[in-house]
Amino acid sequence: MGLKIVVLVKQVPDHEAIIQVKSATELDIEDRYVCSFYDEIAMEAALSIKKEHPDTELTALSAGGRRAVDALRRAVAMGIDLVERVGDEPLDSAESLQVAEALATRLKEHRPDLVLCGKLAGHDDQAAVGPMVAEFLGIPHMSAVVSLKVDPAGRKARAGRQVEEGVWTIESDLPLLVSTEKGLAEPHIPVVTRVMKAMQAKIENFPAQIESKESVRRIGYLPPPSRPEVLLMTKEFPDNVAELVGRLQETGALS
Repeated sequence: MGLKIVVLVKQVPDHEAIIQVKSATELDIEDRYVCSFYDEIAMEAALSIKKEHPDTELTALSAGGRRAVDALRRAVAMGIDLVERVGDEPLDSAESLQVAEALATRLKEHRPDLVLCGKLAGHDDQAAVGPMVAEFLGIPHMSAVVSLKVDPAGRKARAGRQVEEGVWTIESDLPLLVSTEKGLAEPHIPVVTRVMKAMQAKIENFPAQIESKESVRRIGYLPPPSRPEVLLMTKEFPDNVAELVGRLQETGALS
């Protein structure tokens, strides 16, 4: 029997989207969303494993409402076999613990050999959902993985994990959850025919019961401080050196 791999994907604000602080408790985010870059790395890694082991079954799983559907269409366009959505709009604003529990509940039905996800989402940078899902499933977790080899027959996976000193090589039994880092794979741009197929793909939805938990309390939002005015030296070198020193003395930076 072939490998069963499930990739967790999420739609996040485009890095070029305009985000403004609307109030102390609310953000105004431009409606420009994309699949999280690290999740695309995870999908590409899954596709690479399938090339090496053709009988591998690939599934993409996302939690939430309309934006989750968009992330799953991206997965279809990239070549993932099956896509599923868990829950609805309430999960878009739910805490990481609730999202992880909803995903883990559905994953228990799949019983995958390998779960892949990005090391963090491209908006809050919490890096929390992956490890939480592994904990709910009771399986090992490898983070910041930059290389991955899977041995289906031996039920083993060997990974290179990025650390400050370099790359650690670690091995684990399957099932396993891996969160991916830059360098593991380079996401490809889907061809037009796959994109068109993705737009027509049927995405099954599985309801999720989430309790109203408040383990994290958001105090408020503050806009970043405005940048100070930039002063340019107007004279040519070397006269601009004396001008710079004079400016620094005026501000009290030099005494």
